Amino acid sequence: MGTGMHEAEQAMADELETISRASTYLATLLRRSPEDVAWLWDHKNLLRRYAITDLYDDLARTLVKAASWIDAQKAVRRFKQRHFLRIGGRDLLGLADLSETTAQLSDLAQVALEGGLRWLRDHPHLWAPSAVAAQMPKVFDLYGLSLLGLGKLGGRELNYVSDIDLLFLRQDKRTSTPRGNTESLYETLCFLCQKLVSLLADSVEGDRVFHVDLRLRPQGKDGELVPSVAGAAFHYLLQGQAWERQMLLKARPVAGDRALGMAFLHEVRPFVFRRFLDFQALDELKGMRDRILHELRSQLADAPFDVKLGVGGIREVEFLVQSFQLIYGGRMPQLDEPNTLTALEKLKTLRLLPADAAQELREAYVFLRRVEHWIQLDQNRRTQKIPSSTKARERLAGALGFDGHWTRFQEALTMHTQAVHRHFTALFKPHAPKRSQEDESHVEPDTDDASLSLTASSVGRLLPSLDGLATPLKTAVLRATESLVAGVDVDTQKTMTSRVDRYMTQVRRRPGLLHFLGTHRALIPVIVSALGRSDLVADLLTHQPSLVEALSTWRVAQVPHPQWEALAKGILDKASSYEERLEWLRRLKNERFMLLALADLAGAMPHEALESALADLADFVVRHTLRAVMDAVGLDPHLPLAVIALGSLGSREMDYLSDLDLMFVYDPPEGEKSDQIPLPVIRMLQRFMRMLSTPLQEGPGYEVDARLRPTGSYGPLVVTRTTWQDYYTNKADIWEIQALLRFRFVAGDSVLGSALERAVHRLCFRERTHAMVWPRLCQLRRRMEEERTVERDDTVDIKLGVGGLADLEFLTQGLQLIHGHKNPALQRGSTAALLREALTYVPDGPRTSAEMLEAFHGLRMLEHRFHLMTHRSGSVVSKQHFQQMTRLGLWPAAAESRPMETWEDLLAVRRRIRRLFQSLCEDAPWHVATS
Repeated sequence: MGTGMHEAEQAMADELETISRASTYLATLLRRSPEDVAWLWDHKNLLRRYAITDLYDDLARTLVKAASWIDAQKAVRRFKQRHFLRIGGRDLLGLADLSETTAQLSDLAQVALEGGLRWLRDHPHLWAPSAVAAQMPKVFDLYGLSLLGLGKLGGRELNYVSDIDLLFLRQDKRTSTPRGNTESLYETLCFLCQKLVSLLADSVEGDRVFHVDLRLRPQGKDGELVPSVAGAAFHYLLQGQAWERQMLLKARPVAGDRALGMAFLHEVRPFVFRRFLDFQALDELKGMRDRILHELRSQLADAPFDVKLGVGGIREVEFLVQSFQLIYGGRMPQLDEPNTLTALEKLKTLRLLPADAAQELREAYVFLRRVEHWIQLDQNRRTQKIPSSTKARERLAGALGFDGHWTRFQEALTMHTQAVHRHFTALFKPHAPKRSQEDESHVEPDTDDASLSLTASSVGRLLPSLDGLATPLKTAVLRATESLVAGVDVDTQKTMTSRVDRYMTQVRRRPGLLHFLGTHRALIPVIVSALGRSDLVADLLTHQPSLVEALSTWRVAQVPHPQWEALAKGILDKASSYEERLEWLRRLKNERFMLLALADLAGAMPHEALESALADLADFVVRHTLRAVMDAVGLDPHLPLAVIALGSLGSREMDYLSDLDLMFVYDPPEGEKSDQIPLPVIRMLQRFMRMLSTPLQEGPGYEVDARLRPTGSYGPLVVTRTTWQDYYTNKADIWEIQALLRFRFVAGDSVLGSALERAVHRLCFRERTHAMVWPRLCQLRRRMEEERTVERDDTVDIKLGVGGLADLEFLTQGLQLIHGHKNPALQRGSTAALLREALTYVPDGPRTSAEMLEAFHGLRMLEHRFHLMTHRSGSVVSKQHFQQMTRLGLWPAAAESRPMETWEDLLAVRRRIRRLFQSLCEDAPWHVATS
């Protein structure tokens, strides 16, 4: 036992010697306070990482004995000193890494602020004149007070001898206090905040807790010491500068009313993170970077190296990381991260930084921060400069693990700073991103104008918007357009180039978008091809040109909806207001819509996958719009309301221009009248429909159609559950039951939605005879042809006309209504999924099922491509349209469309479909033509 005690004492002595040798300040603390030696070793505190609650308890125990202002100052310093010994000892002895060290220092500062604020609030008679002390309860009754940590404190990456950057914020709780009294109370609040600063920052017995800097508040030293939340938000949202956006990246509530601080940060988030990829900020950031480089060039060659501000120093790493956060943070909520090392890891994960670059920057940052820590901790003073004395250099090299070898330390320092500066100087340098092999096939090497072909020169005359653009971007657009128009007739060439020119005219008005395209030139062939071949894409991008920025996040190929939805939901969750939430929702919807169109044009999406993705997108928009509107009007989120999809949305067969067919059912809870809908619910739904369809700043929404509800346009917008059940059980026509085959719950109360779906199943799949179904459906089909479409020799309606999609849909749905009660395979799914099974009930159907499936897929693809090309609703296709699609490479779209390669093929397919449909309607009271 004696030997064990001796070994323990020797180990403690060795550790004491190591700490004393590394830091003059820590050595002084150990000499002055022998009791701290016992606290560290005998009580095992050197082995502990303190939770923030344990730090609060420790400070409270220390402060409870303070009987005066000076006692409180000394108590907070003693608290700081013993934990500096603990944190510094763990750092030096390899028991903690940089992340733990900076987090513990930040927690220490946060606890000192919160504990100090509480002590000042509870003991005003110990630090304030009696008149001021008497006002203190009234101050906290009138004001909410929040302290935001900025800079390294906000990022939980504090140095040993950092300034702590603070922003005080107040929120008035009442408005009826007399003016004079309010001014007096505000002065008292400011006095309280000044005393809190003094509690930490004054030098007492040669030591302070932390320096405090309040100059980062709105309008700096000329602004209010404790601005109001509303005033500060007004400043940032309307007058904020680029450096203030960087500052707020690291803002975090650290004391006082944290909920108030979080609400403020939520409000100013649109200032920090923009909906667009914020390339508009590039010029400001580049200017700031260039000023940093100018400062670096002006540094004296023989001056001591500054690990923060010097070439390749800490500031360069932080600036680089924050620049990426500001540019991409609005689109990637993961980058809303105040800690530099964590943000670096996320930049790597999101592939905004190559893995090797992120690793180099991480290693350099950790090294430089540890250098900074031990430079400061040696003499407990604010400095970032490498010491010049031999002894101080030996202490520094020893603390950092170089056994006092200064040359080895210098080599490591040079290696890390060179790596940082290389990445820093490359920041914002125009360069194309790495491209895959398939991308390389689309983009020619950069050339000057003189090397362009004659065809490109002639195309250039049709693109006046390119005049004056940077040569690489201009060349890329010209070459992509030349490739696009090759082999097409003159009129089509003019149409195509006109669309490209119209878009580029919008682009050149947006410097940030010009920069984006200039640095993502591999995307230009994709964009130009889509513009030239699709009126739908051209219209969308001309009105919302920055939508192409989504291509930096997602490739053109199909993106799984869950992956997209996770990102989109993260963005919406960060929105700070109802209006911002809706604009973000519209922005995300139109970006996703554009990406799906580009994937379709590239041949990367089968039509069924496209329809499903469009339905997923519409579902997402419906759900989140409903939630936003309900929040805005203050309705209970658990409202017993079901939003039902019908039509193409219900069957998940959405087209680019499909309406949203919606139905609303309300189940009055106990205490409400069973046959009435509360007026607030009706008004909310009216607002909800407007918000789905009204064009916003971020582009178009969806057309909404609620006419498939009970009794159609003449009935109420929303019905009760009992009314709904009674109508469909006792009053509905067979065509209304037919519409329920596409019934699907999409938003609202899921319990009610599931109950309605079960009721629909019972309604649709009860036993029916041929005579109960076909005469009425065939009559309705005839009326549809007569009233809703006009066909000529050179024009066909591929949906509603003779032998159109509606024939196959009616065929499938009629057979579902007759045979579905005994065949589960007919009870759920899209037309394409049900058609083969339905045809087993048709004479000669099994033999023709492959042909009919092929025809159905072909017509659906033709409808999609027609809408892409023309951006016209409806499905009336002329022979000229068909030929134009062929010339543009839009048709045939895939193997399934080969049987309709020509106009004559299309007409023949329609005749075959009509003959099949007619075989089911031959006993109906109408005659079907077979044009």
